Amino acid sequence: MSAILNCSRRNFLKSSLLAGGGLILGVHIPGLNGSAKAAEQGSSTFVPNAFLRIAKDGGVTVIGNHSEMGQGAYTSGAMTIAEELDADWTKIRVEPAPVDPAYNHPIYGVQITGGSTSTWSEWDRLRKAGAAARQMLLAAAAQTWNVDPSTCRTGNGHVIHASSQRRLSYGELVEKASTLTPPQNVTLKDPKDFKIIGKAIKRLDTPDKTNGKAVFGLDVNVPGMLVAVVARPPVFGGKLKSFNADKAKAVPGVRYVVEIERGVAVVADGFWPAKLGRAVAHSARSTRDLPKRPAWSRRMRVKQFQH
Repeated sequence: MSAILNCSRRNFLKSSLLAGGGLILGVHIPGLNGSAKAAEQGSSTFVPNAFLRIAKDGGVTVIGNHSEMGQGAYTSGAMTIAEELDADWTKIRVEPAPVDPAYNHPIYGVQITGGSTSTWSEWDRLRKAGAAARQMLLAAAAQTWNVDPSTCRTGNGHVIHASSQRRLSYGELVEKASTLTPPQNVTLKDPKDFKIIGKAIKRLDTPDKTNGKAVFGLDVNVPGMLVAVVARPPVFGGKLKSFNADKAKAVPGVRYVVEIERGVAVVADGFWPAKLGRAVAHSARSTRDLPKRPAWSRRMRVKQFQH
């Protein structure tokens, strides 16, 4: 699918440069070309595309492809999907996206967060992701009841048959919906019908940040992971002259001491031994490799301005 993105000439040039010279106009929704992801997960979970999945208990997990750094990206993205999905907001949760091209920034072409772009750049893509899932759930219910899909509607995490008032929760439709082919074209809501977007909603990331459950970059630990700290030259443009690796390597937990382009990296089993290793290493001596300053002094410049 594709959508037209209106932007100023300045933003157009910025986006083109940041995308490595390429012009990105399409808005792609991973997973809409087939139901491989759904089959991969099995019938216990409905995975219509890369941005959400629905469990049998009705829980909706939104995959946040922009990092939550206090700017509200998790909540705004979830609101965008939940609006088009007609989801029960109380059953929405968000988890960070893995590293995958499917989650690349639609404008910059890489997996990145910044520039106050998280909400407006994902507006079309996330709405279509939610609308596609909603359409599949509606079709699954219609098949279950053997009725025309046009006689059904969605609301608050359910599909309702208009005339009989029968209803099925999204969780009850997971198995059936997982067998359907994702639609290639979806109809988005008229903004006048929005029930979630534009409303005051508590942020989803706040509870875990206050009860200690939130996982930050500093908390991440994987098997075999090492941590590096860098000793940099004390002046801009300085280059490494010498360093003593022996003292740093004597610190328990330090694995390597490596010269890099802008200094020395001390690599250890954790942050603390890396920090101690850097502290005891020979201080990096810097030499200025900068253009020579003009011979005339600041006093001479002041006199020039006075004249």
